[in-house]
Amino acid sequence: MKRAQATIETDIRSFTDANRQHLNAALATTEADMNRLRSTVHPFFLTIGAVALLIVLLSFTASWFWAGLMIDRAQSASLWQMGLQINQASSGKVLTWDVNRLQLITCQTGTAKTPCLKILQGD
Repeated sequence: MKRAQATIETDIRSFTDANRQHLNAALATTEADMNRLRSTVHPFFLTIGAVALLIVLLSFTASWFWAGLMIDRAQSASLWQMGLQINQASSGKVLTWDVNRLQLITCQTGTAKTPCLKILQGD
């Protein structure tokens, strides 16, 4: 009976030790897999974040340039409606006018005289 009990205890210990070793090996493998997965996923999220930030920055930059272009065109159109035009010359930008619509005259502003453009057509 004692021998059978000792055999059973030995078998249970052996079985428990074998299971413990298998579980420790499985746990070590799982931890290694998780570490490998973390090292793979972490750069992925950093890359996705960097790409998203780049897209936002490029959108803002494109909007800024587009707004500047639209403002410049609106100013040019407004000046053109009045008979004025901005031209690029070697000395810089030059404002010219349509002599059929505008006339250069001298105006009195307070006590000083200053050059003015008189609108010949319209209001």
